[in-house]
Amino acid sequence: MVTGGIFLLLGVLLTLDNLDILRFSLPDYLFGWYTILIVVGIFLSTVREKVGFGITLIIIGGIFLLDEMAYEYYWDFDFRDIFRLWPLVFVAIGVSLITRRNKKDDYEKKSFENEVDFVDELAVFSGAERVVTSKTFKGGKLTSIFGGTELNLINADLDHGTNVLDVFVLFGGCDIRVPADMNVKVKVTAIFGGFSDERKIINENEANTGKELVIKGLVLFGGGEVK
Repeated sequence: MVTGGIFLLLGVLLTLDNLDILRFSLPDYLFGWYTILIVVGIFLSTVREKVGFGITLIIIGGIFLLDEMAYEYYWDFDFRDIFRLWPLVFVAIGVSLITRRNKKDDYEKKSFENEVDFVDELAVFSGAERVVTSKTFKGGKLTSIFGGTELNLINADLDHGTNVLDVFVLFGGCDIRVPADMNVKVKVTAIFGGFSDERKIINENEANTGKELVIKGLVLFGGGEVK
């Protein structure tokens, strides 16, 4: 809904500007690579719950955005002053270690069997590959941003009921391999990209009655497929 609302708002404002009804223009500095880092950082921190990595991207992008805005509006800002704050890296590491040590006991006592029932793979400017052999797979998240993720479920089976795999691809790719008898439904929205079901053979299996894997999510300027 957030992504749809942004596209809707931009489309209306730009149309009104073209019709000379309302003057609207976006500053040039909002189209820099650092803005992409900020947007990706916000997404990872909120939707994907990758707070540490997301905040890092926001800080890096924010520094360069601030420097560009200072140049645009003639602010008295020296980009080199930012590097005097480098010791804060140690502060961030310390906070991360302390919060990780103080996690709840029930989270620390999760069994290995329960952990493999879910996936939460993140690939940013890199690649991630995961092989799942759980017989009660419950779904999870795959995030590909300027990178690629590959999920292998060939030797896995689904948990009873509906299991949801949430996919997000931005300038990247996603490859999901499933058994021929797995009940899979693809409900992915693609904008300037594509997500296809490339399965050539689909077998029916009575054991899969009451089990299904729903692949949903959003693909922006990227691609993905189920094999």
